[in-house]
Amino acid sequence: MSDTSAFPRFTRRCALRALLGGAALAAPAFTALAQGETSTGEVEGRGVASPERRRFGSGQIGIAMFVPPSGGMYRRATNALVEGTRAAQARDGSGITVEVIEVDAELIALRGLYDELQQRGFSMVIGPLTRDVVALIADAGAPPLFTLALNQSEGHSLPSNMLSLGLSIEAEARQAASIAYDESALVAPRPRAALVQDDTPLGARSAAAFAERWRERGGDVFEAITMTNTSSSRMRSRLAPLRADVHFVAGQPVLAQAVRVAIGPRAAIYGTSRLNTGAVLGQPAGALPLRSPELDGVRLVDLPWRVQPDAPAVMAYPRPADMNLELQKLYALGIDAFRVARLLVDRAPVIDLDGVTGRLRLSGDGTMITREGVLAEYRDGVLVPITAP
Repeated sequence: MSDTSAFPRFTRRCALRALLGGAALAAPAFTALAQGETSTGEVEGRGVASPERRRFGSGQIGIAMFVPPSGGMYRRATNALVEGTRAAQARDGSGITVEVIEVDAELIALRGLYDELQQRGFSMVIGPLTRDVVALIADAGAPPLFTLALNQSEGHSLPSNMLSLGLSIEAEARQAASIAYDESALVAPRPRAALVQDDTPLGARSAAAFAERWRERGGDVFEAITMTNTSSSRMRSRLAPLRADVHFVAGQPVLAQAVRVAIGPRAAIYGTSRLNTGAVLGQPAGALPLRSPELDGVRLVDLPWRVQPDAPAVMAYPRPADMNLELQKLYALGIDAFRVARLLVDRAPVIDLDGVTGRLRLSGDGTMITREGVLAEYRDGVLVPITAP
């Protein structure tokens, strides 16, 4: 492998300037894996990293890919991620070899692995995928090879030589808040938002992210209501007195359905990709058509891969028929991770990519790849991409 990875480590922006050729910079499945935390109680279920490595592609530029052990509970998620990366390499990876390496949450082994890859002339690393391993690497300081982490590192600042790209549910919630505020502010000078969340950490995090952005924009927001009972009458008794202009649902589709029944079909209801039932336009030929008319009018922010199958960027890659909605997220993340890595290795002057997970851009502070998803609305039982106001 040729060594194209001599990235300076003094500051993040200097490291990125070197990586991108010194040009001006352009202005982070299983839901629990791609968007949540991993508890210490799950360690035994993670499996043990295998020394065997998969390789695909051929070329002098080497990119390593750190993934969870294939024998653990993340096996299917890891396979989807790798297959997405393989699909992108086959189409966009001329001259690049990808080596897939299973890793444990063990710092000494990780540092030894980095040293080995550096000695072999690898250019960069894609991964890790789980938050705890991302945090482990980040807390140890700048890694020897530039690393595109595939998850957020909550509470841990990334050192130089690291950048994050992920499927953050918080990013979707913030985008939904901005879109909903822009629309409601046209008719209400200080619009009010009601939040309905399930009793999961994911629900709490997405509701908190929506509320934070809503307040930043100048709106009022009520305290989040946690609902485990989707009774319409109970929902109505909690929501009707609020007389909110917008309702944000941080939960599964059944929760959004209960909100819609409780306050009426004309209410403004928003959510994240968790509200996608799979009822989309352009469903695969021969598939049983899905319809969710009970959600008509509900809007959500999701990946182009899942709601816009006729988008040019999406159509460019094969779509496996045996992946559920959550695994499709990881497959799409693998595609975009490789495409971003390709730009980094090629020292592209800017990062502004029409990705299958959304519009990808380098953040202003150079710490992450921001992702802007697609706004979609249920119409006649299927999700239809729409243009935000």
